[in-house]
Amino acid sequence: MSRTIIEEQDGDVLRVLINRPEKRNALDMDMFERMAGLLLRAEHAPDIGAVMLAGTGDGFCAGHDLQAFAAWPQCAGDPVPRFLHALAGLHKPLVVAVHGWAVGIGATLLLHADWIICTHDARIHMPFIDLEIAPEAGSSLLLAQCIGPARAKRMLLAGEPISGQDAYDWGWVTELDTSDHIADSAVERAARLAAKSSAAYGRIKRWLSPQYEVRQRIDEEIDAINTALIKRGKANPRR
Repeated sequence: MSRTIIEEQDGDVLRVLINRPEKRNALDMDMFERMAGLLLRAEHAPDIGAVMLAGTGDGFCAGHDLQAFAAWPQCAGDPVPRFLHALAGLHKPLVVAVHGWAVGIGATLLLHADWIICTHDARIHMPFIDLEIAPEAGSSLLLAQCIGPARAKRMLLAGEPISGQDAYDWGWVTELDTSDHIADSAVERAARLAAKSSAAYGRIKRWLSPQYEVRQRIDEEIDAINTALIKRGKANPRR
């Protein structure tokens, strides 16, 4: 089994590590598929109360591996939509530890986290405008709700990165920590959240998130990316 995604259970916390530091933890199709399976398992497993996600090496996640765009277009049941819908459909606590860089999907997935622990000097970047593709993970809907329309435009229309300190000041990041302690802090927080009533937690989480609208937006964004990549010759029409 690939070690680019490492899983281990720590009590009732499922620890998931993105482990491809030589590629800045960029996600390829196997990694998307693996993470989708882990999130779906966590959602239904009675012995998993929370999920903690972090990256190894110098940064959290550099986004979608550009070489993996050869596997587009992506349709329902393919790795990227499966991962995004599993992410949006997780009703158990999701705690994410961010250090170094969080780019593309490494940034947009944070909009589905319940608790983000970040270093103050992390770089959160959504470069979709420069790649000439749509953002994903429902970020075209969720980002403005999270940080406000003006700041969302700064990130999505200008493609400007922000720091972990900025994200904390804007109310997106929950707490700041140092890179030396961030993973331990995230596991500790995940364990605290896992101790809550799973039924009550899931219910409140559903109320806080417009699930139907988010899922519909995820599919619309995927369609827009498919169209852009086919037009640019980065993907081959199929299915």
